[in-house]
Amino acid sequence: MVRRVEKRDRTQIFQWILDAWRVPHRSPPVGSNRDLALKLLRVLVLVALVLSAILGVLGFALETPSVLSSAVAVGVFFFTLHLFLFWERLPLLWIRLALVAALLGFLLRWIVALLVLEPADIPIALLSSMAYIPMLLIVVGLMEGLRRGVAIGLSVALVMGLSLTLAAFRPELSEVFLDDPRLGLLVAVFLAVYVFFLNAWGGQQTELEEAEMQTLLLRERINTDPLTGLLNRRGIDLAVTSLMSRREPFGVLLIDIDHFKVINDTLGHDTGDRAIKSLSMKLRDVARERDVVGRWGGEEFILLSPSAEPRSIEGFAQRLRRETAAMDVEGVPPMTISVGITRFPLYEPFEQTVKRADGALYTAKKQGRNCVRSEWGGDPVDPVKAS
Repeated sequence: MVRRVEKRDRTQIFQWILDAWRVPHRSPPVGSNRDLALKLLRVLVLVALVLSAILGVLGFALETPSVLSSAVAVGVFFFTLHLFLFWERLPLLWIRLALVAALLGFLLRWIVALLVLEPADIPIALLSSMAYIPMLLIVVGLMEGLRRGVAIGLSVALVMGLSLTLAAFRPELSEVFLDDPRLGLLVAVFLAVYVFFLNAWGGQQTELEEAEMQTLLLRERINTDPLTGLLNRRGIDLAVTSLMSRREPFGVLLIDIDHFKVINDTLGHDTGDRAIKSLSMKLRDVARERDVVGRWGGEEFILLSPSAEPRSIEGFAQRLRRETAAMDVEGVPPMTISVGITRFPLYEPFEQTVKRADGALYTAKKQGRNCVRSEWGGDPVDPVKAS
């Protein structure tokens, strides 16, 4: 049983490796998250800026480090300083090139330290490379995606392992315990596994994001009226729940197209649909930023306003009524609307609020249509004359 599990695990690992090379080309690349990559890279730039300044000063102040090590620290300081100062002006391509340049710079420092530097300078050079290279590989994977992230990471692992193996044959490296050729193999294998897990995680995150996006699109379709693009009853219920969670009163407007049955019966359903669409577009145009607009059913619409101030709501409703009457839509006869207004006061079921708004709407229709009527929480119907 154990052998079967191990065999399946090995097969799964090889399959993941193959998947990394088979991912399709697209922009942005599969497994990438460039917004997160830019945030992480800016943090690394700031850290490198501070550390290189400290190491450069200490290098020139102390006698132990070589001039080359101190010069490298100064070079890193000016490189990161320019990146930090001009970060907002740099195009994405330049930032990507700077990222690759930084990775190559630390990789070159690793090689030079092992093959050229004196033993006293090697520890700090290796430690800085070992600290920055894995972090840069994270950013590279997020920036360049799964395919390039794996390719770059495995190449870096191979170069670091090979250079450490070759450096083991330098007799003087016995002073810093780097004279064992097996160290190169260990570094290459561990860094390769790190790269593999990192990019496998990136690919998995992309799959989760795509699944979440599909879910959001599906929810949008479920909650949207196909004719008007406004919220349907289900979407309105969700919006009502959200507004209730604020624990503040909000305005409710029921809007109905006057004599819609006559339009539908005499001019046809296509004309009726155009009338509904034109009113939905007008509602979008007139609605304020925080208003919620939906199709309540048939030719009836609902608008939920976070503002619960009667004068403000009535003024908005009158404006909507006037602009609807002034619309000139090709193929649609002039039309008017009736509006019933009320307010959700927190202490009653929303169905009761809608019933009160519907009563105000019925009053508007009974009193001649093309007008606005309101009823505020059990008060008698308050006529608002059409202007």
